[in-house]
Amino acid sequence: MGKQKKWLYIVVGLLLVTVFFLYINNKDENHIVNHHAFGSFYIEEKDYHIEPGEYMEMWIDGYNDAEKEENRVYFRVYIKDANVFNLIEKEKVYFLTFSNEDDLNRYYLDQISPPGGENLTGEGR
Repeated sequence: MGKQKKWLYIVVGLLLVTVFFLYINNKDENHIVNHHAFGSFYIEEKDYHIEPGEYMEMWIDGYNDAEKEENRVYFRVYIKDANVFNLIEKEKVYFLTFSNEDDLNRYYLDQISPPGGENLTGEGR
């Protein structure tokens, strides 16, 4: 067997092994990430829940203000950083991006910006 064929077999073999491992690692069919971005997300409700010494949850409820009323989909978006939560005002419109990357059953805030304002992000402590 010639040197060129030997190297060809080695390269093809390595590629097949790499593809196999990538397939195995990404095989989780239940892990679907949904990202949403809205240029005018209306904050209808803002609330939180505290279990002293255990956890605190903060969230906003709202919808895409640019949608027709009959097509509106309401979202609950959880916020990890209390500083960002405190700056959000109820009954206002924001540019908002969120996803369910951390937990498939919940949407978490990625970025929020008031019209003409600075972007607010943060994980908190």
